[in-house]
Amino acid sequence: MSLDCHFKEEELVFGLDIGTRTIMGILGFQKGKDFIVIAAEQIEHESRAMMDGQIHDIFKVAQTVQKVKTALEKRVGIQLKDVAIAAAGRVLKTYLVRIDQSLDEVKEIQKDLIRELELKGIDEAQAKLKEELGDTNIDYFCVGYSVVNYYLNEYIITNLEGHKGKKIGADVLATFLPRSVVESLYAVMDKVGLNVVSLTLEPIAAINVAIPENLRLLNLALVDVGAGTSDIAITKEGAVIGYGMIPIAGDEITERIVHKYLVDFQTAEKIKYQINKQEKISFLDILGIPHTVTSQELLEHLEDAVNYLADQITAKIYELNGNKAPNAVFCVGGGSQVKGLTEKISERLKLPKERVALRGGDTLINVKYECEPLVAPDVITPIGICVTSILQRGYDFIEVKVNGDPVKLLNTKRLTVADAGIQKGFNHTNLLGRKGSSLIFKLNQQSKKIWGEPAIPAELYVNGKEASLDTPIHAGDDITIKPAINGKPARAYIKDFLDEKKVKKIIINDIEMELSVLCMSNGTIVDQDTPIHNNDEIEFFEIQTIEDLARYADIEINGKEFFVNGEKVDLNYSIQNGDKVYFKPIKEDQEIIVNEENKDQLSVHFQDIPVIVTVNSNKVTLKGKKSDYIFVDIFNFIDFDLKNPQGNIVLKLNGKRAAFTDIIKQGDQIEIYWDKFNKADDI
Repeated sequence: MSLDCHFKEEELVFGLDIGTRTIMGILGFQKGKDFIVIAAEQIEHESRAMMDGQIHDIFKVAQTVQKVKTALEKRVGIQLKDVAIAAAGRVLKTYLVRIDQSLDEVKEIQKDLIRELELKGIDEAQAKLKEELGDTNIDYFCVGYSVVNYYLNEYIITNLEGHKGKKIGADVLATFLPRSVVESLYAVMDKVGLNVVSLTLEPIAAINVAIPENLRLLNLALVDVGAGTSDIAITKEGAVIGYGMIPIAGDEITERIVHKYLVDFQTAEKIKYQINKQEKISFLDILGIPHTVTSQELLEHLEDAVNYLADQITAKIYELNGNKAPNAVFCVGGGSQVKGLTEKISERLKLPKERVALRGGDTLINVKYECEPLVAPDVITPIGICVTSILQRGYDFIEVKVNGDPVKLLNTKRLTVADAGIQKGFNHTNLLGRKGSSLIFKLNQQSKKIWGEPAIPAELYVNGKEASLDTPIHAGDDITIKPAINGKPARAYIKDFLDEKKVKKIIINDIEMELSVLCMSNGTIVDQDTPIHNNDEIEFFEIQTIEDLARYADIEINGKEFFVNGEKVDLNYSIQNGDKVYFKPIKEDQEIIVNEENKDQLSVHFQDIPVIVTVNSNKVTLKGKKSDYIFVDIFNFIDFDLKNPQGNIVLKLNGKRAAFTDIIKQGDQIEIYWDKFNKADDI
């Protein structure tokens, strides 16, 4: 063949699109801004060697590839050695996850916090992937992710950095590709003696020619309707933000014709492509019976199938695009030519009809032909494979080292240290570290929050130089990741919130006592060294008045009078440090009348007759007092340290709960001890 164009053999690019129904090869080269197509060849599979875009029979697919290769070699007179290929979007696993995180609302949101949120999204997507796969050992790796929406206090926001709030969130779209898909593609190429110089994803290949970079600032959807599946890609703000697939496409329409008219699949395909090209279509069914139907009759029969396909495509677009319609939709692939499909998609997306358009080979801006022009929508992906190969300049996977181990990354975008770390198995926890958990509780009915310690982020190096998660990486880079250290959780104790100045030392009925603040946790008296836990309700009670003191010491105030430093006071007296407090019973209206003769005798009676009681199983003799003994007097005759409380003090008189002012009588049984477990309610 004599070509009118001039190019060097090494400039020639061979792109191969391995589809479910057909394999198409494109030959061309780059000239300035334009890609020049010089030859194309398309051959159908002889059998079902491909199903839903997945290679099922490597040898049969290799045979068809060999036919395409040989036909192109004859046409241009050049032996083809290198090839650019694409992995089907239909084998991608894509997950849209929502991630939320609470914040300290007084702090500004920094880049590291946003990155942590995104990495959590990837972790969540990987967890969904593992759950879906169950116990299978299929090896998937993340080929890219994007953020569909950021949220600040539940409202969508474009950029979180610099803001403040109680809560941030993100819709993260993560995409994974099975390693076996790549390996099967390489196996086919090896069978026919072709060296793979470029590997991309089919949706990326199609977008690279159908939606040039200068249009990607717009929110656009590309729908590639093939035979077995329909691939969808979304652009926004200059980037491809997501890929998706639905297992329904042109074959769905073909199969309706098969069952309606009892024809084989190939005949049904021919009938489908003649719709609206001919008013009447004639064919033979599998019994040899001739039929003639109109295009209108066929369209009416296929209405439900086309509606279903439009419904599924539209639903996937909404899912990938954050539940909203894009600005426009470009439809490519042979199945997109089904009559009425683009109109039905526009209706469901509530877009003008002209904004859902077919894109054929003749609509491509920077593509020229030195052969018969290719105008059909199914040429977009193979031409895109060629163009993408040129853009990537021979790179499919790049290989780097992470902590000394080789890691392969699919070269689909600007790659960073974060991508290498994720591929190696690191996640947000060991790349950024987790802040220590906070402690939330109530103190005297007021909410308190103690923040956990911040994490120490991972140490990152590229080729020995300090780096960040956003540092770009290239083939051969040596990356070192020293895992992050998580922050310690918040800890607090009762004593952390006590004011030492409020502790008072006083004397009650000649006994020294220290009045510290009474501390309660969840309704139970606790000491100052008690740790505080999440959701605890802490209450502090300061002993300020005589009434507070009586309640704290469990002293019955009825029938008592109160003296402080020798002066009578009422219940509202404010106790001061160093006060001497006395609780005395009020004498009833009955007086003991004594004369001068028996006064000394009465005094002797009170002084000389001791009161013997049992305290904690030990006999104790009380003597020397001229009036009745009360419970608090016991402490003058026993060794019991009241200055250093060891829990809640328990007072029992004859087996019953006692108060400090209860009168002690001859032979009483007394128990005094510290309840270290604070179980005072059953005493």
